[in-house]
Amino acid sequence: MFSYPPIDEEILALLRNREEFVVIGHVSPDGDCLSSQMTMNSLLLKMGKTVHIANAGPFDRSEIAYLRSDFLNHIDQDLKQRDPVIVVVDCSSPERIGHLAEEIEGLTTVVFDHHSSGEQFGTYRYIVPRSVSTTLIIMQLYKALDIEISQEIAEHLFFGFATDSGFFRFINAYRGETLRLAAELVDLGVSPNLMNDRMSGGKSLGYIKYLGKLIDRSESLFDGKVMISTSYLEDNKQYITTDKPSDSLYTMLLSVQGVEVVLFFKELEAEKTEIGFRSSHQSSIDVGALAESFGGGGHKKAAGVTLNKSIKEAKKLLLQAIETMLKA
Repeated sequence: MFSYPPIDEEILALLRNREEFVVIGHVSPDGDCLSSQMTMNSLLLKMGKTVHIANAGPFDRSEIAYLRSDFLNHIDQDLKQRDPVIVVVDCSSPERIGHLAEEIEGLTTVVFDHHSSGEQFGTYRYIVPRSVSTTLIIMQLYKALDIEISQEIAEHLFFGFATDSGFFRFINAYRGETLRLAAELVDLGVSPNLMNDRMSGGKSLGYIKYLGKLIDRSESLFDGKVMISTSYLEDNKQYITTDKPSDSLYTMLLSVQGVEVVLFFKELEAEKTEIGFRSSHQSSIDVGALAESFGGGGHKKAAGVTLNKSIKEAKKLLLQAIETMLKA
């Protein structure tokens, strides 16, 4: 039975003894990243620390746009010269924090993460790849430091867990500890019913139409083992593309019989393409390793990367790599 390893005393002492902190998450933050940043921020505030939260963004999705003003976009020289401790959450490599990586060079850095792939970085690390979410790792930190988890914090912790677990869908056998942690949060006042509404409800008609277009564009490749879909810059003129439909898209395309891997290509600029990867639970394809080979990162079953290439070039590269993995 899995249990979380103890957190190094050096990390706990650092958090107790230093006075100023900056909490950073990865670019294009998702629910687990933002929830991890916010719960870490609250933990340090409860300890009486001075805390800043920073993220390179973007915050253009409607469900997170309101948070933009709460996050620093840069670490200025005045802040850096005060020598704050940098706490990086839900991030497997320094590249994943964007331009902030250069701005924190030389500062003491602690990494809390659950991604299995990526580049080891930071002065101290507490990385638990078997944790379903980074928020459940932050929950262990609350317990180790004996910090009370309020209902509001419990909701953030649960939201991060729910988004990364596909609302319990991605939890495997013999992982009862994950359900017990979720039960603790429910006992603290979290409503799974309301959380599900928050995750899946409130979508605009434009979102639904955009999702429908991406499904219509989907292609079946390699004898039905791979599905791909594509979003182009021109979609911005016709659809609301800031609300990411990718989670729903992945779920629907992976439900097609025989599909092992789904790739979603999104054209960000003429020579810049974002690629998301998902693989089925029955597939042997490690999309985290695939993403890492191109400078990205993630999990065995879910990962992503951004390439400074045209969408045509990105497709050619990734599909060649997938073909090689399928033949292995």
